[in-house]
Amino acid sequence: MKLRIIRVDLPLKHVLTISRCSVSVVRTVVVELEQDGLRGHGEVQENPYYGSSVEEISEVILSARDLVENYALADPIAFWRHLRPVLGVNKYAQSAVDMAACDLWGKIRNRPLWKIWGLKPNGELPPVSLTIGMDSIDLVLERFENYSDWPVYKIKMGARNDMNIVRALRERTNATFRLDANGAWDVDTTLKNAQELKNKNIEFIEQPLSPNDWEGMKILKKKCPIPIMADESFSCEEDIDRCADFFHGVNIKISKFGGLTPTRSVIAHVREKGLKVLLGCGIESTIAVSASAQFASLADYLDLDGPMLIEKKVGTGVRAEKGKLIYPDENGTGVRVLFR
Repeated sequence: MKLRIIRVDLPLKHVLTISRCSVSVVRTVVVELEQDGLRGHGEVQENPYYGSSVEEISEVILSARDLVENYALADPIAFWRHLRPVLGVNKYAQSAVDMAACDLWGKIRNRPLWKIWGLKPNGELPPVSLTIGMDSIDLVLERFENYSDWPVYKIKMGARNDMNIVRALRERTNATFRLDANGAWDVDTTLKNAQELKNKNIEFIEQPLSPNDWEGMKILKKKCPIPIMADESFSCEEDIDRCADFFHGVNIKISKFGGLTPTRSVIAHVREKGLKVLLGCGIESTIAVSASAQFASLADYLDLDGPMLIEKKVGTGVRAEKGKLIYPDENGTGVRVLFR
């Protein structure tokens, strides 16, 4: 195989503010693997919260160049195991390479990846949520009006006007709301807000407390009338058993676990523990979201709106329209990139 690394900056349509930061541009690493004239692509964003940068991701992947370029891809699982010792503990590097390998493998086999795995995504799927970041009520409502026909909205929490935002949006739509505090609330705030929220069609609250506030989560699991989902508290497969005691479900993002290959076992483990599956993404382009969407039929909830937040189009693939995933007639993960 031939290995190529492309760094891509993704400017957002609007500054996205969550409780711990504001983002206007996201830096990503795109991996291209080529074999027999076919190309597969994978993508990961850098994530300062998890200590990940495009420079480090690129350096780790380049350290495996010889192993990659002397390998003939026939099975992405065997390839992932072959590379993992070299890529080390860098899950983002693992994920970008594995994503590209799975895409290429599907193209080699001349079939969509979901079809090879028998996952049937063209059946009845959960709706995809659309993210609304923190801001003034006027700006939040203005951005809502651009996509006022979506069935589900994910509303970022963590500001003084949290409840006013929810009230204002509820006056405009009967759509389902999901709230994501990114760890900004405490126990008292969560329980107080939940008393009003329980009658406002709130599907769940994602990561209300700091990731390490397990005592607080124990209280919420018992007393909160709205289901609680883990994100930042769920950073590796080893967290699943613990999360089962404190949450109702978990947000599964492929980049956390090292790619599509290990994520298959992660989903199975989550189900074994009786937890709900929220299939999520970061601020990622069509490349990464198309890869994640291969698992859509295994999820209870879908949060795959990364490309909707980005101004720059890097390719075609799986897309969301009014909350519904649309799969292209393409092999692999369905991606075609617009750059060379």
